[in-house]
Amino acid sequence: MPSYTLYYFNGRGRAEICRILFAAAEVKYFDKRFEFTEWERYRNDMPGMCLPVLEMDEGTRMPETMAISRYLAREFGYHGRNSVDMLKVDYICDCFYEIMHDYMRYFHWKNGRFRSYLQLQYVNTCNRVLPFLEKNLAAKTGSNFFLGDQMLLCDMMCYSCLENPFLENKGMFAKYPNLIKLRDRVAAHPKICAYLKSRCISKW
Repeated sequence: MPSYTLYYFNGRGRAEICRILFAAAEVKYFDKRFEFTEWERYRNDMPGMCLPVLEMDEGTRMPETMAISRYLAREFGYHGRNSVDMLKVDYICDCFYEIMHDYMRYFHWKNGRFRSYLQLQYVNTCNRVLPFLEKNLAAKTGSNFFLGDQMLLCDMMCYSCLENPFLENKGMFAKYPNLIKLRDRVAAHPKICAYLKSRCISKW
C-alpha cells in the first residue's frame, strides 16, 4: 500500500469524499490543509494549479476530485464488481458532483467571491438531479444502497455532496426520503461514523 498525502483547503469541500473513502477503508494518509491566505505560495506546485491533489509516495501528484476518488474507490474495493456496476457508480457520482460543484460556487458567492446568478444555477441543478437520484434509489426495493447491499463510492457521495445543502435547508429534501435515509445509513457505518465524530470542524 503506498503512502498518501491529500492536499486541500481547510474545509470539507471537494476533498471530503476522499477523506471518507480513506476512513471507510481504514487507510492512513497525511491530510495537508491550506488556508486561503497561504494558497498563492503553493499554487504553482500543484498540477493544474487547483485542489484537491493526491500525492503518492513516489512523488506523483494527481488532481481533480472525481479522478482521485475513483482511483481510491478502485484501490479500496468501493467501485463495483464489474464494468456495468462501475458505469452505474460513475453516473450517480457525476450527478452528485454536479450538485457539489454548483453548491461550492454558490457558497463562495455568499462570501463575495462569485456572481449572484450562481444561486439560481445551484437550485436548478438540485431540482433537476435530486428527483432522478431519488427515483434510482427507490427502484432498489429492499436494498440498503444504490447498487444493492454493499456501500460503494456513489453512496458515500450522497453523504459528502449533500452535507452542507442538507444542513442549510432541510426542507428542500422533504421530497427525497430515500436519499435522506441513505445519508443516515452511510453516516452510521462504523468507520465513517468514527471519522465524522473526530474530523476537523469547518463551515464548508
